[in-house]
Amino acid sequence: MNKKFILKLALTTTIGFTYLAAPVTAFAAPGSESEYNQKLDDLSTDQSDAEKELAAVASKIEEKENDMKTLVEEMSETTEALTQLQDEIKALNETIEERETRLEEQARAVQVTGDSSSLVGFLMESESLGDVIGRLDVVSKLVSANQNLIQQQIDDKELVVEKEKETLAKQEEQTLRAAKLESQKTELEEEQANQERLVASISAERAEVAEEKEAFLAEQKAAEERVEEIQTARTVAAQTSTISVSNESNNNDETVSTSSSKPAAEKSVPAATNGGSITSIAQGLAGVRYSYGGGTPAGFDCSGFVQYVFRKAGRSITRTAAGQYGATTRISQAQAQPGDLIFFNQSGSIDHVGIYLGGGRFIGAQTSTGVAVASFTSGYWSNYVAGFGRP
Repeated sequence: MNKKFILKLALTTTIGFTYLAAPVTAFAAPGSESEYNQKLDDLSTDQSDAEKELAAVASKIEEKENDMKTLVEEMSETTEALTQLQDEIKALNETIEERETRLEEQARAVQVTGDSSSLVGFLMESESLGDVIGRLDVVSKLVSANQNLIQQQIDDKELVVEKEKETLAKQEEQTLRAAKLESQKTELEEEQANQERLVASISAERAEVAEEKEAFLAEQKAAEERVEEIQTARTVAAQTSTISVSNESNNNDETVSTSSSKPAAEKSVPAATNGGSITSIAQGLAGVRYSYGGGTPAGFDCSGFVQYVFRKAGRSITRTAAGQYGATTRISQAQAQPGDLIFFNQSGSIDHVGIYLGGGRFIGAQTSTGVAVASFTSGYWSNYVAGFGRP
């Protein structure tokens, strides 16, 4: 029962997803039911706090997952836009190629290369003033159209380059956002795992403490029963003294050796239902060594031997000699039958018990001989007989 309980404190979360290792605190084993209850209450509070933190982490993870879903949708739209832009770029490139072809044709036709002599020649071939004016208008329009076409060509090329740059930049920005979200989610999942470990640890600690509490209460109850049994035995012993026993070949009258004792009631008491089985089992254990506190064939004390024999015979009886005395019905020597119990008072209380065999004999676990048959009408035990009892 003297265990050390360890409250396992895990890593707690800070705003930046960092963790602080909490110190592990050792607690002495509680020494009372109220201390167990207090520890269970403390653990319940710790578990509640940890579960709240776990729920908060789960909420953060859900937020990150929603952000990621939104980003994925944006990235999909950006990809579609980039695809569309690439189609536009293809179309612009085709238009640019067409324009360049037209410019080359025009250049070949009118030699628009910046050589003014070609234009002058075109004008000199005029046949009249009206023709000159017409040719001047053609040249003017031709030059203006070519200049506009060239400028549009330049603008379109710059637009294509700008759109490509803008779309690629957006893709890079979205890729970076996705990486950050993934990193944050990983940190949150690590935090979640730590919190789950903390909750599980506290839950296990609570279960352990609850189990220890039950064992403590059971042990406490057993100790209280033991104390009560001993106190009862002392009360009984105060009213019980040794008796004089007669040789069973003569009259089985019983006389009290002191005035403080009362004669056994000569009332009808049902005989043991399996006395033969009890005595047979008992005699089969003859020779087993004496062991203080023993209750198995590896070694017996007096009451442990009686309890073991009765259990083997299918009957239940309490553990101590005093308890067995209190749990049996008082009978006289004349009423005693094999399988009943005989009790002895060597020290002022019921301190020895054996199984009555008849003929002035009993079998019990003796400190000097182990399990053996002895006489209670002569010799040592005849001086300490306290009475007989029927379970």
